[in-house]
Amino acid sequence: MSGCAVTGWSGPRSPRGWPPRGTTGSGPPPRPGTLHLYSERRTAKARNIAADPRVVVHLESADDVLIVRGTAEDLGTPADVPEVVAALAAKYTDPADRPYLPDADPDFDVVYAIRPHTAMAWRLDAYEASQRRWPG
Repeated sequence: MSGCAVTGWSGPRSPRGWPPRGTTGSGPPPRPGTLHLYSERRTAKARNIAADPRVVVHLESADDVLIVRGTAEDLGTPADVPEVVAALAAKYTDPADRPYLPDADPDFDVVYAIRPHTAMAWRLDAYEASQRRWPG
């Protein structure tokens, strides 16, 4: 999956320890080994990440599974990370996608870098043969 663009779900821990999820868009990674997501600081997701930066990100598919556990780092506003914004713009080229890009809406005021610690992946149609874990 390295270098591909995906949509998935992210789950920072809530103050009570539960991992709520919100959709996450990710483009080709401008920083190798890092996932990026953006949000609004006023959301539960952003407040939970500020309180506890451990997150879980997974694909939306139950057939092609990828689950990444890592740590979120606040990179600042979209203007602070133009390479991330450019990578997302390169992925989402349809004019209908433009309003959802991090630099199109001033409410999107935080971009996170997710530094993976572990990952699991498998394909449902080849579960036994396709299971992978990182680090191994």
